[in-house]
Amino acid sequence: ELGQTLERMAQTLRDQLPASGRGERGWVPPGTHPDPRPPEEADVVVVGGGVVGWSVAYWLKLLEGRRRRHGMRVLVVERDPMYSRASTVLSAGGIRQQFSLRENIQMSRFSASFLRDINKYLGVPNEPPIDIQFQPSGYLFLASPQNAAALEATVQFQRDEGAQVTLLSPTQLKEKFPWINTEGVAVASYGLEDEGWFDPWTLLNAFRRKATSLGVQSCSGEVRGEGWGCTASSPRVPMTPDLSVPSQVHMPDSLEYQPVACAIVVNAAGAWAGKLLEAEGLPRGLCRPLLPIQPRKRYVFTWHCPNGPGLSCPFLVDTSGAYFRRDGFAGNYLGGMSPPEVSPWGPLRSFTPPFFIRHLQLILSQEEEPDPSDLSVDHDYFQEQVWPRLARRVPAFESLRVRGSWAGYYDYNTFDQNGVLGPHPRLENMFLAAGFSGHGLQHAPAAGRAVAELVIKGQYETLDLRRLGWDRLVDGEPLQEHSVV
Repeated sequence: ELGQTLERMAQTLRDQLPASGRGERGWVPPGTHPDPRPPEEADVVVVGGGVVGWSVAYWLKLLEGRRRRHGMRVLVVERDPMYSRASTVLSAGGIRQQFSLRENIQMSRFSASFLRDINKYLGVPNEPPIDIQFQPSGYLFLASPQNAAALEATVQFQRDEGAQVTLLSPTQLKEKFPWINTEGVAVASYGLEDEGWFDPWTLLNAFRRKATSLGVQSCSGEVRGEGWGCTASSPRVPMTPDLSVPSQVHMPDSLEYQPVACAIVVNAAGAWAGKLLEAEGLPRGLCRPLLPIQPRKRYVFTWHCPNGPGLSCPFLVDTSGAYFRRDGFAGNYLGGMSPPEVSPWGPLRSFTPPFFIRHLQLILSQEEEPDPSDLSVDHDYFQEQVWPRLARRVPAFESLRVRGSWAGYYDYNTFDQNGVLGPHPRLENMFLAAGFSGHGLQHAPAAGRAVAELVIKGQYETLDLRRLGWDRLVDGEPLQEHSVV
């Protein structure tokens, strides 16, 4: 009798566990998968297993409702399961409210609230609590006399949106951060709350673990376009309105493939989101306008400076475009600089169509861009471009010692440096969540929820992000974000 009672208790526990199995395998712990082969069918295929993709998958399962918790079949496809080239884990990990576009500020505020209560959202029963190692040291933007008025206007706009940002004169700046050389600085803006940096890998893993516990499946493979949908070639996952058209999911390092059919595809492929829609097999007419997202390589350098700014160091963005932040508590720092954007303003602006200005700007700026074909690091870039700017702003950095470096990708939207969210104008069962141009990590919680709301409810409910949709690409009307680091 005791044995029967214990068996009933065990069965009750098994029935209540998330993602409980119905076959011989039983319950699968979060983050693992019982079979490397993808399923034959899925309701939603999320292309890209970075933090944005996993956020979409998590919110899809959460918003479908507790009664239908295991109803929606969500599959996340990631071509780099070791995340060796993933933008998420190779980023500097910053979060800030200081943007110039309303939607970006709102997404940052949502994400900050989400991260503050991360264990309420992403905690898994019987698993250790999540610690993203958030460092609330704020962002500090410095402006030259030429850009002072623009920064002051932007700060007022940020305050109107609820962000806590203060302006500092050169004297106030020197008083608060005595290690700064204020030469060439007319004004600075400093975030007072919900700004700093955190560990990107911890957030990615937390989303993945929680989504898996809710029943989301995942597999490895590279997604390509074919026919009327999307297919994956290390997986090939096409998009079909009625689950009737199979696709080929090719297994990594193998000729084997698994047919998969799905109803909706979410393109969260990051830097390669544009290439997904340029693949052979997709009708050219249906893929217009082209998705203007390209991989842009960015370097991050780490260095040691025992006499540096210390614990008071914020995430500083210099007038020159160079940035740095503290990295731990032992005199270590990390930073870098994006290549300067070449802006063909002046007399050319007055008589040249805007679309040509943007095209010319793209051509000129690409001449300054490092080759994105691999993630090799140009160490001369630090010596010749970054270090002189850092040492000019922080004299203590004249004696720094470089410790290491790495490179990662921005999913760079060449049109206006903002994310593209929402349904494709011609491929009605494809949704986009990409092109964040360096702020995808911090906006992932908000972007994931927004796309999930569109898929499940057909409209935005939490944040109105309609302006970030495809219409601006079709109409040729960019939403310019002036605070891209």
